[in-house]
Amino acid sequence: MRALGISLLVGLATYLSTSLSAAAPRRPRFEPTDLELEEPGEAELDLQLGPAFGESDGGTRLMLPDFELDLGLLPNLEIDIDGAFSLDRVDQAHGRSLGGDALWTSLKLGLYDRHQPGRAFAVGLQLGPRLPVIPGTRGIGYGALALVGFVRGPLHLAFNAGGVVDPGDQAFGKRPVSVVLGASVDIDLDEWDVFSLLVQVGSAIYTSPDPHELSLGAGLSWNVTRKLEVSLLGVAGMFAHTDRATLLLGFSPKVSLF
Repeated sequence: MRALGISLLVGLATYLSTSLSAAAPRRPRFEPTDLELEEPGEAELDLQLGPAFGESDGGTRLMLPDFELDLGLLPNLEIDIDGAFSLDRVDQAHGRSLGGDALWTSLKLGLYDRHQPGRAFAVGLQLGPRLPVIPGTRGIGYGALALVGFVRGPLHLAFNAGGVVDPGDQAFGKRPVSVVLGASVDIDLDEWDVFSLLVQVGSAIYTSPDPHELSLGAGLSWNVTRKLEVSLLGVAGMFAHTDRATLLLGFSPKVSLF
């Protein structure tokens, strides 16, 4: 049974990775992150699933999923594992292939935090290696972000700025290198913080020969319980050769591990 299971997995991976061998892999957009740090021993799994539509020639992706796992280690330190897998189709002439993003294993560090009644301000860093888990990529990349967070009443703001070097293309050895900028807004719609309005903007400016990215997103989140958040987010891509429209359904459960 074990040999049969391995054979099925190898066969599936081969099918997914070879159907678009002649086409460049599509990468997900840069998604801004916040400066929320989990309590020590608490883990949060953020899952987003849904379709993404590319150019008019039929390019589509199905996110399966975009995910982030956060684990609090200390009051000002957590480990994050961030990645994305998708089934891609660049045009009508090709079948589906496995795509997605590099796996970013990083530390998120809170450097400064000031709280006052009704307001807060924080500064932090997120940095770590980006691993080549998608077929057709090789080498280890790196990502580093400066994070700034601000809270005033129901308004939560987060700003990102940094740089990303991704694993290279296995066939040509090209490494995508970009400067990334982003901002997100979370507005509480009620005094109990049950429903929130989400707005975000993310951009990647490439110094390598890759198409620049700019995306705008908006949606709603619902804190079903203190341990579970559900969200719906629509994202529009502003530039050609990137996803033009994406709809993501999100689930964010939390559990206490220790």
